[in-house]
Amino acid sequence: MAVRHLADACALLAFFGAGDSPMTQAGISAMQGEVWISPVTVWELTRKASIGKLPKLPAPTGTFAGYLARLGFRFQDLSWEDAERANQLPAHHKDPMVRMVIATALGNDMTVITDDNWFAAYGVKTIW
Repeated sequence: MAVRHLADACALLAFFGAGDSPMTQAGISAMQGEVWISPVTVWELTRKASIGKLPKLPAPTGTFAGYLARLGFRFQDLSWEDAERANQLPAHHKDPMVRMVIATALGNDMTVITDDNWFAAYGVKTIW
């Protein structure tokens, strides 16, 4: 079975050149393949951009979500089970948006493209 990659907010920021740390060659290669994005990640990034915690996100002709789709990123469904799973996770990471990405990755056997070391504490496979 092929590896399914789920990019978190850090991965998208690095991909667009706005991240805090440069992506490894493995991360870059993963981002150039078939990559899914959670709606929670889009919400997190657009929310932070709207309140000034991030610079304006790229959206050359429309919305950031539309731009992601035009670049070939895939929409990752957010299920009720993922939402419930996020609340059942140990409290290693307090950020609810990160917990939703973790729950989505666990429930869908996905490898997360991230530089966040906390994902490993949940048994999530990561690359970067």
